[in-house]
Amino acid sequence: MQITTLEADVVIVGGGSAGTMAAIKAKEKNPAARVVVLDKGPIETSGAIGRGMDALNIVAVPGYGTPENVVEALTKVTEGILDQECAYVLGEKSLQVIKDLEEFTGRVPGDLFPIDENGNYKASYLHPTEHPLYLAMDGEDIKRALAKRVRKLGVTVLDRTPAVKLLTVDGEVAGIIGFNMRSGEFYLVKTPTAILTAGAVGKFGLPRDGYLSGIYEFPGNTGEGFAMAYDAGAELINLECFQTNLLMKDFNGPACGYVVIPRGGYGVNALGEKYWTHGYWSGDMFLAVWREFLEGRGPVYLKMDHLPEETVTGLEKILWGTERTLRGEFHNQRKEDYRRWDSVEQGLEEISLCSGHSMSGILVNKDTETTVPGLYAAGDCAAVPHQYLTGAFVFGAISGERAVEYAMEHKAKPIDLDLAAAVEQIKKPLSLEEGLPVEQVEFKIRGKVNQYLTPPKSDPLMQKMLWWTDRMTTEDVPRIKVDDYHNLTKVTEVQSIIVCAEMAARASLHRTESRWGLGHYRLAYPQREKYWEDKWVVLKKDPSTGKMVASEKTVPPRKWDFPVTLEYEYPPMQHDIGKGYVHPPNDTRDSWIAEKFQREGYEVPPRMVPGKKEKK
Repeated sequence: MQITTLEADVVIVGGGSAGTMAAIKAKEKNPAARVVVLDKGPIETSGAIGRGMDALNIVAVPGYGTPENVVEALTKVTEGILDQECAYVLGEKSLQVIKDLEEFTGRVPGDLFPIDENGNYKASYLHPTEHPLYLAMDGEDIKRALAKRVRKLGVTVLDRTPAVKLLTVDGEVAGIIGFNMRSGEFYLVKTPTAILTAGAVGKFGLPRDGYLSGIYEFPGNTGEGFAMAYDAGAELINLECFQTNLLMKDFNGPACGYVVIPRGGYGVNALGEKYWTHGYWSGDMFLAVWREFLEGRGPVYLKMDHLPEETVTGLEKILWGTERTLRGEFHNQRKEDYRRWDSVEQGLEEISLCSGHSMSGILVNKDTETTVPGLYAAGDCAAVPHQYLTGAFVFGAISGERAVEYAMEHKAKPIDLDLAAAVEQIKKPLSLEEGLPVEQVEFKIRGKVNQYLTPPKSDPLMQKMLWWTDRMTTEDVPRIKVDDYHNLTKVTEVQSIIVCAEMAARASLHRTESRWGLGHYRLAYPQREKYWEDKWVVLKKDPSTGKMVASEKTVPPRKWDFPVTLEYEYPPMQHDIGKGYVHPPNDTRDSWIAEKFQREGYEVPPRMVPGKKEKK
């Protein structure tokens, strides 16, 4: 068995947007630091922006917005459930992100980002506020530029090497175990600090088209950051706030409303009517889409036919060239044209857990510190609500700087671990003579997520989800058999999805109200409650029992007095369907089936024999 041991000052789990930025800033802070990045793919194309990106969805740039405006927007869309200091830092440092990206790509102002006649970066309206906080971007090359910078700085990059276990000693970070999915080489990286930047739980619910991988998220985003943080004893929050993705139907990728809406497009129902007041991805908008289907006005569409021809042509360039190059061919095969109002059909295609577009993740403060010493988190797995790509860069940078500072004062503690035994346990699915295909188990858990967790949330269904997660953990996972290391990666992914499904169910059952529109619409408690106005639901692993426990914690005191509500209400769910036909009663004791049992030689329980009483 080949196990390579490395010594590091900082280990970064995930080489996407936040991870690459963390690596860059860590090395710039301390060029002598030993920084290691582990990623499931090559960092040039991994993560949610592997192909490129078309905007920074929330920024504060001179002449258009301030950090306080960012706090106002995020306070409103989170309904007050946030650490406002994190939101302020997001706005405060967003301008530096713009400058960094221009430097890394070698692009000048006005090329990568638009500028106005005054030389300011030109922001547009998107959020349900009075401030323009959206900045367009022609960012096809930004991920490759970030990766190039990482490698140039001398960071050790372990491509195609997923991290599978975070090691702690005395409650502090001590190391990471990972393996190369092609060679099978295992790594133990000893380190006093780790940064989790492993993205959202994108592969959570099953896409409506039935495939295991859609193209909205990076397919490797399966919740390992959430699961590793939980296993290490960190606190996670807002797992009851689901991201109910409004995607392009059948394409199962982004409908790119965030590209279209700032340029004048909007969503309409099947009658061509605008179905909600704004197009921002907050829970009230998703609730409005759900209502259209419930009341028979679906499907819904992203309308662009009223826009000027030069705008439509520009949108085609962005939507077909920057993010998903297959999109143009998809429309072409269906003979769809953005100059027709019903060409982009949308649907609530799947649910996921994310902080970038929603709120759920690992609890961090403004310095990206988790509740475990030496452990930091940034990007979509760190619970900075609605931070988007800007937040991945802002907090990725902060995490790299803070982690390398921590490593200057702390050394990795000796790891008391039978490494060979730990590796054999991870490799066990490779040694089974027979068992379950990993794809079958993945399909099963993700189908259960759809069936039992999709909002509006039902208490009995969520309780059944917990029954399934326990059963699959004890019965299905130990029986998974794989034949190569690539599929061994999928085993760890399935385990992460199961943990995240349990988190989602337990957090949802703990919060006895509805909030965030469709994100946490709980049928047993269909209204917002005052008690929960300033509360997080916290999930943590009980160190004495190993069980998952839920509690609540008050959010940090608000420094800014901004509105904490969006203008929507939950509809009453009462459906009188009449009396129905009632037939005469049947005999509950079936003598025919009892006689049949006896004729075939089976012992018949006394309760099945007419006239015979069972002994007590």
